[in-house]
Amino acid sequence: MNIGFWKQTWGKNKIGFHESKPDPLLTAYLKELNLVEGSRVFLPLCGKTLDIAWLLSKGYRVTGAELRNLRLNSCSYYHFI
Repeated sequence: MNIGFWKQTWGKNKIGFHESKPDPLLTAYLKELNLVEGSRVFLPLCGKTLDIAWLLSKGYRVTGAELRNLRLNSCSYYHFI
């Protein structure tokens, strides 16, 4: 992973990779993990993924980590959390 590339990409708001819905593999296979409601879920390098809001709506406690606060602040604003 090239950290400089990602910082520059986010800094210029070139986020064409951002999806408009939760990850289809996550939504299809989450039940396979047999997590109980309230379980903690960690999302590394999460950006402002819609996976966060989706997991929260399912009753999970979500922690996301990112390279820069800019993305997490954007995520908080985007999801109103």
